[in-house]
Amino acid sequence: MRHKAIAILNRSFMILGTLFSIYIITTIVELFQDPSQHYTTFVLGVLILSSILTIRNILAKTEQGLKFWVTLIFFLIVCSVSIYVGAYLRFHALRLNAIQPFMEDPDIVVGWLMLATILLMTWFHWGVILTSMIALSIAYVFWGHLLQIPTLSHAEFTTSYSMSYMGMSTIGGVFWFVPLAADKIFFLIIFAALLIGIGMLPLVVELGKWVGRYVKGGAAFPAIVGSAMTGAVMGQAVSNTMLTGQLTIPMMKKHDYPPDLAGAVEAVASTSGQFLPPILGLAAFIIAAFLNIPYVTVAMNATLPAFLFVGGIVIAILLAARRLNLGYLLEHVEMKMIFRLLPTFAISFSTVLVLLLMFYSPNIAALAGIGVMLALSLAQGPYRPSLRTIKDGFGNGLEVCTILCLLLLAIGPIAQMATITNLAGKLSAVLSGAVPHNLIFILMGTMVVSLILGMGLPTPVAYLVVALTLAPFLQEMGVPALHAHLFVFYFAVFSTISPPVAISCLAAAKLSGGTFLGTARDSLKISIPTFLIPFVFIYNSDLLIFPNVTLAGMWAFAATLSCMFFLGICLFGFFLRRLNPLERCLALAISILGMWYLVGHSGLVLTIYLVIGAALLAWIRFSGRTSGERSQSSSAAAEA
Repeated sequence: MRHKAIAILNRSFMILGTLFSIYIITTIVELFQDPSQHYTTFVLGVLILSSILTIRNILAKTEQGLKFWVTLIFFLIVCSVSIYVGAYLRFHALRLNAIQPFMEDPDIVVGWLMLATILLMTWFHWGVILTSMIALSIAYVFWGHLLQIPTLSHAEFTTSYSMSYMGMSTIGGVFWFVPLAADKIFFLIIFAALLIGIGMLPLVVELGKWVGRYVKGGAAFPAIVGSAMTGAVMGQAVSNTMLTGQLTIPMMKKHDYPPDLAGAVEAVASTSGQFLPPILGLAAFIIAAFLNIPYVTVAMNATLPAFLFVGGIVIAILLAARRLNLGYLLEHVEMKMIFRLLPTFAISFSTVLVLLLMFYSPNIAALAGIGVMLALSLAQGPYRPSLRTIKDGFGNGLEVCTILCLLLLAIGPIAQMATITNLAGKLSAVLSGAVPHNLIFILMGTMVVSLILGMGLPTPVAYLVVALTLAPFLQEMGVPALHAHLFVFYFAVFSTISPPVAISCLAAAKLSGGTFLGTARDSLKISIPTFLIPFVFIYNSDLLIFPNVTLAGMWAFAATLSCMFFLGICLFGFFLRRLNPLERCLALAISILGMWYLVGHSGLVLTIYLVIGAALLAWIRFSGRTSGERSQSSSAAAEA
């Protein structure tokens, strides 16, 4: 009986999801109704699809007995009410906008039902931490004036006014990020899912295997290449870890990577996809909405820091592999698969990027990419996807898109709360008076707070929380708006691999069989050098003007890589050979000197950095045998 019900729900989801997608395509061509009606239609569609997924997931659980039936009946009621609320908003959209903020009593009752059902479905799909944060934000809007702390208290709002801004007028609250979801990200997510469905995942793993055949410790490169490229289109670190880690972690363990290190490599590599265009963990769209600039401007400006991040983790992983004396990857590479699948991926992905650079809508760019991808997939020979594969990819994309759109509905009240209560401005004023007016110390404090606030939250939410509380403060200190938002975004992403929560490390440890603490420790060792990157681009703006590359920007790029290299050899205690404690401390001091130069741009500091750095590398090279020389001498001794 359950299987039959699940099959019916899956079929209903596909049919309704397809109709919903067709509706969104028609709105790209021509918006045939008032914008408030369009966005309430979108919300109704998201609530219907979310409700189907909620009930299906409950039925798919193996639980039996009273708890199962109570949960099922409760969420049947919740989902029915949410659909009613969505329909009410759709058919009263014009009236609600006309009378706002003077809601009538029936509207207020529906508003409470809307907030309650969205919170409950968010709790089911996204967990208690996020739901609690949203609930506190909503409560603060309605009852924050009762707080006795002047800094936190705000002016008293009427219930009608508060409910209007929580979403009953379609201009804020729940609707804050709806234009972003409906007009920008919907088909980008479908595009990503279809890419994976037609063979992108095995393709990027094979590319990583090909690179790994020529690099010592090469078993990590399927994770580095595969997870970065997959994450670039998925934009979610944890789901990316679970998806690609099933292939890459066993391969690393087979080639002598310890379980903790194998899990750490996958977790950090999956995180790298959060920084790479075109998705950037969805946060780039939120940054663009906040700053009222084109999304592509954010994505392009974040490109060089993203390459620095990938370069930093490659350096760290190579150092770790050489320290363990790990060899080349010996797996067979399916070159035929690469030649057959690479054109589909490269050309469709390039189509999307080019159209975005030409300032086409992300939805239009994604639809063009989907068309190119499906056409080219017909020429993949034995790797040509079946109609069932394409259908499954589309279905997976619809599921991911539905849950992410539900997330954007849920976090809207957080952004609205910060705006109408001026909480962000008040916190900025408090921080401005409480901390020393030294930018480097302020940035370090912002880093710590960002890591703490982002714990256990999805990337878009982690960014949103720290952006609302800390980005305005950085702007008051003279940091340009885009620089400030990218700074807090980076450390919000880093929170996914930073203890004590480190949800990406938790997922990786489950796949590798390693310990959570060991995986988190190794993730930190790999990623700590990349913590320098946000500080560097604050003081070197030329890193954020891609594709307008300047000589100063490339010099800052190279200097940052060298700083990360010296910090990496300090952390791993290896370069050509194992380093003693004094050599490691000297490497740390050299890295600090490099950062001092990148912050202050002193020619004297640069000279000292280059001289001492070169001297240390020469000392390491000529003061003892390399690991390779020791291995050769050991082999010769064994033969003798």
